Amino acid sequence: MNEVIKTALAEALTAAEEAETAAQAGQFNEARALLEVVETGLTAGETRNPALMNRRLKIIRIQARVEALLPAAEEPSTEEPAAEPVQEPEAAPVDEPVDAPAPVALPEPAETELPPVAQVDAPAKVRGVAAPHALPDEGWDRVAAALRAQGTDAEAREADAARHGRLQGDAEDARDTWRARVEERFALQAQLEVCALRGDYAGANAAWDRLFDVVTAIRSREGAARRRGLPGAAAMRPVYDAANQDSLQVRRWARGMKVDAA
Repeated sequence: MNEVIKTALAEALTAAEEAETAAQAGQFNEARALLEVVETGLTAGETRNPALMNRRLKIIRIQARVEALLPAAEEPSTEEPAAEPVQEPEAAPVDEPVDAPAPVALPEPAETELPPVAQVDAPAKVRGVAAPHALPDEGWDRVAAALRAQGTDAEAREADAARHGRLQGDAEDARDTWRARVEERFALQAQLEVCALRGDYAGANAAWDRLFDVVTAIRSREGAARRRGLPGAAAMRPVYDAANQDSLQVRRWARGMKVDAA
């Protein structure tokens, strides 16, 4: 049951981070769609486990920041029409002070709710939740043996990692968050293979840990697109399936499952 909750919260966290990125980039419709994924993950991830509760609080804090960005983008359109009725009843100054406190009172509760959440979430213990996404040294040795049996070349994969890293940077500059995550996935997959082949266990685990979050983000985006019925949703599913299969293959190799030579 804990694994189900962890997966739900991991999906909610990556969706929340993607929503914040989208909102900051002005992609408000995408941010709202991702917030639906966040809400679903929070609902499925209800728990009394202290470590997981810390992760929930982190998600809620990001969710609150995103929700604060969305109304802020809509304020100019609500202020302009409000200016017209204020000019008409000039003879009734009593109406102006009555209307003024109402909009001011709305942001205040949101601002007072954020600091307590941030204080509870301040410890870096949240990172401890992702600690299980690591393989033992002997597991990486088995992965390296399987890669060698397939004829994988460390230098070639290192070049792949660098190339996809550059493509990821280009996508981020273009504010294409989907393409950025896909390219990051390819870069991390190549990077962990290089680390495994060279016996860099710490580097392999760092790439493996990040890869889990990236694949979860890809899954979240695909699910959000599918639920909204977007035209590109069908093309996004194979991308997630391929990423998931690559991760499963690494786990199988780490457990010592045999691999045919290339």
